[in-house]
Amino acid sequence: MRYSHSSPTRKVAQILLYLAPYQFLHIQYSRDDNMVALSHLVRAASTLTVVLYNAVPATEVKAYLTAHESNGAIRMLSEDGTWFDPCSTRSGAAGTQPIPAATITHHLGAQGSYFGLEIPVPVTSGRMYFVTDGDLEFGTTGPSAGGFCPLQEPSALNMGEASAHRSWGFMEFSYRNELLFVNPTLVDFVGTPLSVRMETPDGNLDARGLPTNAVDLICHGLAAKAKDEHGIPWHKLCVHRQDGSPLRVLSPSHYKEADIPILDTYWEEHVDAVWNAYRSKPLKVNTQGDHGVVPCQVHGDVLVCDSESFAKPCSTDVFGCDSGPFANEGSPLRRALASRLCAAFHRTTLLGAGGDKQPAVGVERYYTTSPSNWYSKLVHEHAIDGNGYAFPYDDITAPGKKDRSGTLSHANPQKLVIGVGGPLPG
Repeated sequence: MRYSHSSPTRKVAQILLYLAPYQFLHIQYSRDDNMVALSHLVRAASTLTVVLYNAVPATEVKAYLTAHESNGAIRMLSEDGTWFDPCSTRSGAAGTQPIPAATITHHLGAQGSYFGLEIPVPVTSGRMYFVTDGDLEFGTTGPSAGGFCPLQEPSALNMGEASAHRSWGFMEFSYRNELLFVNPTLVDFVGTPLSVRMETPDGNLDARGLPTNAVDLICHGLAAKAKDEHGIPWHKLCVHRQDGSPLRVLSPSHYKEADIPILDTYWEEHVDAVWNAYRSKPLKVNTQGDHGVVPCQVHGDVLVCDSESFAKPCSTDVFGCDSGPFANEGSPLRRALASRLCAAFHRTTLLGAGGDKQPAVGVERYYTTSPSNWYSKLVHEHAIDGNGYAFPYDDITAPGKKDRSGTLSHANPQKLVIGVGGPLPG
């Protein structure tokens, strides 16, 4: 089925509105003949409509989708729009085996084109990967005790893998109990920028993401920071191609892979100062839940918060927010406290005015002094709308303040539109 209209943007919008009650497997817009091609038009079932927009002048952008079904089995979206069991391609041999690319690759068109998918739902722990200059490699590592195949996904850190030399990015999503949650996460790295629009009966929800040249901008900012912060080589978080051009920016949680050993002790003096400050006065942490505001105070070398206590975190604990005293484990109270404490360290808000209440201050008070997570600061500075999920718990927001994490959710989504490589039109 093919339609034409004088305005490409209006044309696609009108076609998608007309097709709202239907399922379409593929949509392809061609600037050359000013037409939109549709295929496999059927009545919609339990699916999520996703439209991908190519915002970069790449010859071909490719997409890959993974998710978990309700029984915990991991799946990949096959070319025909159904969830595919990675185990089904394995031979009897042991070890890691690649998944045939033709089975799992979705090909976007030229710059300015739209590509549509229908994703069967419900699913959890989903990811959408996008690459602009080649292929991403996926494989399986053999059936586990439960019969499921662990999935080997692309790595941005292991330069021995081909995927680490590609320009790519990913976003996370879940859709269950009629609730869609989307996180265009930058916790691990900045690569190919992604923008998101969630269309709902109540209007559009947008996370405009980073500009097309975000990697260049952030690398420039980190190089400047390396000059004025005691020579700490923040610029080494930037990964370069063989021709010297920036490829991606790693988050400081991967400082060891970036070979910046000086960051092993980056937070030590600040942690000591925080502990000393709260020996003589309480730190009040708003758990923003059933436990309300919890007073904390240092006794000896331990921060005691009601029934929970926290040892001093090391730099690895702070950057990752998932180890030591900040490990994501224990009681709901402990997890609520740990997330807010770690976010406060990243933003360096514990010792400033109003820092004895967490979370309390707005974004204008984040990252104002050293030490700080300068990667996160630069992500938010260069994000088109100031929003971005740049470290674990970047969605911790003070009451009455605007959430700057860039996550989107809605209980009745009509469509999810993703800009690959930059912002969406309009």
